[in-house]
Amino acid sequence: MKKWFIFSLIFFCISFITLNSYLIWKKDSKAEHTVYVDDWTRVQERNVIKTLDTKGILMPQEEYKVYFDDKDKEFLRFLVNEGDIVTAGTPLLEYATPELDQLRATLETEISQAEGELSSIDEYISKLLDYQASISSSDSSYAFDSMFTFEEDLSFTENNTEDTSNDMIISQIEQEIYKQELEKSKLEDKIFNYETQISLINEKSDSAMIISEGDGIVKEVNDQLGNPVVTVASTTLSIKGTLTEEQLKKVQVDMPFHATVSGEKAKLKGTIFDIHSYPENEPEIEKKNVYPYEGILAEQVETLPIGATADVKVTLDQALKVPTVPRKAIVKKDETSFLYFLDKDGMVARKAVKTGLSSGDLQEINEGTEIGQVVMTSNHSHDNSMFVTTMKPTYLKKSAFKNLSTKEKWESFLIGLAER
Repeated sequence: MKKWFIFSLIFFCISFITLNSYLIWKKDSKAEHTVYVDDWTRVQERNVIKTLDTKGILMPQEEYKVYFDDKDKEFLRFLVNEGDIVTAGTPLLEYATPELDQLRATLETEISQAEGELSSIDEYISKLLDYQASISSSDSSYAFDSMFTFEEDLSFTENNTEDTSNDMIISQIEQEIYKQELEKSKLEDKIFNYETQISLINEKSDSAMIISEGDGIVKEVNDQLGNPVVTVASTTLSIKGTLTEEQLKKVQVDMPFHATVSGEKAKLKGTIFDIHSYPENEPEIEKKNVYPYEGILAEQVETLPIGATADVKVTLDQALKVPTVPRKAIVKKDETSFLYFLDKDGMVARKAVKTGLSSGDLQEINEGTEIGQVVMTSNHSHDNSMFVTTMKPTYLKKSAFKNLSTKEKWESFLIGLAER
């Protein structure tokens, strides 16, 4: 009797296992599969920033070169040395000329011409401000069919524009005013320099001086009087470096960047200002080319020395505050991207999504998901299956409960009572 029972039990177990294995592995079987999910995450709102790393060096943004024409002039002496710090209007060298009266008259003519240009710019800015005041940015039904453009001779020409919003017109006016203010500042500096030279001529009737056009450090003084006789490096710094051929294809002018100088905690911010399309050195066969670039800093840091090296991170593209998942959560099939969601009913649901920008392990999701949804990040082989997973204690925080709606809180409370 015992042998019959044992054989029957063994036969039943083998039959049970065989039948269940068949149902599980049979194609299109309706038997429920339960998936154990140990790797999952939530869709999070994050910034996806695609960057490119390169090197740079802090260099003067520009150099002022001073030339000396010895025709009808006699060089007397240099008034600065290499390494001296100068400002706009600082005398750089002294020379004698028998035609000081003519030089004074020339400078006075230059001043008169510059003052005339200043007057025209002030008049133009005044008209722009009046035109701007006549436009209401909040009245979308109000449109102007013309706007003024500033020409080189300071005249006004009228250009017809169609379907131009008031805000766009105001923005263009503000940009034009900004440009004219810059031009006005340059003219004022020029007048100041001319007046300084006249003052120096009046003080020393037998000699004249060449003065610095801007602030900077005297980089070079040519004692042999070869032009340029003096080179002044600007104290305004920019980041200069080179790009490889591959980097050149990705980086464009006006792209923002962050730079870190060795030993400095603060990060420098700026934009790419210039990229040379011609290689730094003459191209040669089997030689890799590099292309110079320059980045303008948003703010100057006085403590940084000229020549300091920096790690530059150029922002190629960015998507801010967007739904994101780890890239490993994405499953691609026939050029379609899928995510496996874990829903509240304990089921795995596969859904097609549209992806956006990716950087590192982060992937932007443009369509098909919402912030907070739970997705699988591994074992992507089940759809419409039940799942079980371990509890993640790190999610048991007050902030997690605050994110629940009132309905979800009551549902969790009632389920807890029912399970007791």
